[in-house]
Amino acid sequence: MKKRTATLMLGLLFIVIAACGGAAVTSDTPPEIVYGEDVCDQCNMIISDERFAAGLVIAVEPGSYEHRIFDDIGDLLTYEKAYRDELTIVTYYVHDYNSIEWIDGKDAYYIHSEELFTPMGFGLAAVAQGLEAEALAEEWNGSVLTFTELHERFVSANQSAD
Repeated sequence: MKKRTATLMLGLLFIVIAACGGAAVTSDTPPEIVYGEDVCDQCNMIISDERFAAGLVIAVEPGSYEHRIFDDIGDLLTYEKAYRDELTIVTYYVHDYNSIEWIDGKDAYYIHSEELFTPMGFGLAAVAQGLEAEALAEEWNGSVLTFTELHERFVSANQSAD
């Protein structure tokens, strides 16, 4: 009877531990950010404005992924540039500025404007639709960038100087 009780208790312990582990990170799982509590992986500031928050899914080993979270799209790009030789980035996530839904960072349109005040001052916002990006860029006296253009400007620029 003692062996049966011990086995039952051990089984319950494994269930409790598994339940507390949270959801597994997959290559297509956007991060869950607790706004006002979680901190940016680049600058260590508290992430508080969903409109500008961003995230990465990185592969730590085959089939195993982790999130990196940021308070500003510019911080994501700074982090990527600093660790580009060490990271295997699987997915980029940014929030649509208007809907605040997570969108794939590679498919997003980016608005860059000095009139846009973002948490770390990069002046970057993302939206899912091109027409929406054009309207916001006009409103903020900015420019619209694709992911490739954004990457070239903020991550690839001055690679030889690093």
